[in-house]
Order: sequence, then C-alpha cells, then structure tokens
Amino acid sequence: MPNVLVVDDSATQIAMITSVLQQQGLTVRTAGNGLEALASLREHAPDLVVTDMQMPEMNGVELIRAMRKECSLVPAVLVTAFGNEDLAAEALGVGAANYISKDHVGILLPDIVNRITAFAQANAQSLYLKGALTRTRFDFVLDCSIERVTPLVSLVVRLLAAMNVLHTSDRIRIAEALDYLIVHSIIHGNFEQPVRSTPMSIDDARALVAEKLDDESSRSMTERIVTVQLEVTDGEARLIVIHEGSGQSIHHAPMPGTPQSFSDERGRGMLLLTSVMDEVFIDSASRKVTLVKYVSR
Repeated sequence: MPNVLVVDDSATQIAMITSVLQQQGLTVRTAGNGLEALASLREHAPDLVVTDMQMPEMNGVELIRAMRKECSLVPAVLVTAFGNEDLAAEALGVGAANYISKDHVGILLPDIVNRITAFAQANAQSLYLKGALTRTRFDFVLDCSIERVTPLVSLVVRLLAAMNVLHTSDRIRIAEALDYLIVHSIIHGNFEQPVRSTPMSIDDARALVAEKLDDESSRSMTERIVTVQLEVTDGEARLIVIHEGSGQSIHHAPMPGTPQSFSDERGRGMLLLTSVMDEVFIDSASRKVTLVKYVSR
C-alpha cells in the first residue's frame, strides 16, 4: 500500500489527516514543518506528501519548491485554510498536484491520494521507456463509466513519460487536472448536472451515473461519449477533451487564485488547469477544452 508523509505543525491536524489515511489502509509518517519533511524525504521517499501551507521554518510553498528539485518523483497535495489562498495558489504554480480545504479532508483526501499515487506509479514504471515512443498522436473515447477515467489518464502519463516530455511532477499535475476535467465532462457536461459549490466524492459520482443508467428517461445522456485527444510536437503537448452534452462548462467558476476559487468547489477545475497548463482554451459552442503545455525534448 502507498505510504504518505503528512506535514503540519498542528498535532490536531496531523491526527485528523492521519486517521483519514489510515482508514484507507495507508502507511503514514509525519513531520512538523518543511525542514523536517525534507529530512524525512531524503531518508525514505514516500509515495505522496500531504502538506499544510503555514508552518514555521519552512512553509508549504518552500517545501514544494525543494521537492521539485530534490525528489521530483514524489507528488504533493496541499491542505488549505481560509486566509492562505495566495500561498496555495503559488504552491499549485510551483508543483503541487492538488489541494484540499481542511473542511473537506474526509471527503476528498482518499480519492485524491488514490488517483495521484496511481499517476505517480504509472510515471515511475514508464521511465525505463524514456524516449522509446515515437508515435505522438492518440485518440481515446470514453463512455459514462467513471471507473475508466483514472486508468485512461494513467495511460496518458505513461505515454508522456515514454515520449520523454515534461518535468516528472508536471506529468502528474497534468494528469490530476485532466482526470478532473474528464469527470466534469461526464457528470456536468454529458449528464448536465449542475456544478455544486461543495465537493463530490468519486463514490457520489459513481452513484449518480448508476442512477442515470437505471433511469429510462436518461438513456440518451448515458449514450453520450467523451473524446480525449493527445498530441505531442517538438514544441508542445496538446490535450483536447470534448463532450456531447449541453451541460455547464468548466469556465463558469470563480476566478482562479481568488479566495472563493479555493472555498467553492466550482473553482477547482480552472485552478488545476491554469496552474499547470500554459494555455487553456474553452469553446463552449463545440463543447471542447484544449490544454497546451509547451515542452522541450
């Protein structure tokens, strides 16, 4: 099972996060600040770091910057609180894969840990193929099955690693943003469900899909697909996600980086996308989102 390093200067927060993770069968180590975390990382790298933002000696942003240089294979997730949105936005920009508000740790952390560790494992397992893949265009078609999203995105990570493009941490960050975008396209695009301001767990999403599949009046929605395209050139990696519904677009959200974008779940998609991608184009008319990341081989 994956092992997680939890970094926080609050014993109460560490106990709460540790409890959530241990209930999932994960092994947990702890550190009281960024410096302690770096020492622990150098001794034994975990599969994932979950870190607070405001800490003495070395805060979460400084820790993530150091991790990107010293242990880029280990992804990081932020735990945010009201008042540290600027730090959290900076941390997403320098390498964090996702974030969770302290109020939603119990709902979101298990799903995020499972996804990101899957992406990190896919990346690590493909490093021996670095530079071996010459084909640079792939097209995928997904039905409404939520269970297929993370395996597909893990395959995208493997392809990017085999093509030897992008920084290791960026592959995982792109994967997390892409996973969110695809699920959003299924639930809110094809199934036309309103985007909630509160988080939806993966179990909630599965239950909604199951309900639609059992509802005869929703048959046309359940037959809609999501198309995912990946193309890598000498200058950029381009991902395109297209859904067939008329549901709410991902851009109907709070402005990325604002306090509301962190507290309102509707802001997560654009926060994740804009923090890692160089260009994000949203075409509501054609139900298409294009993500561009500039690369150098």
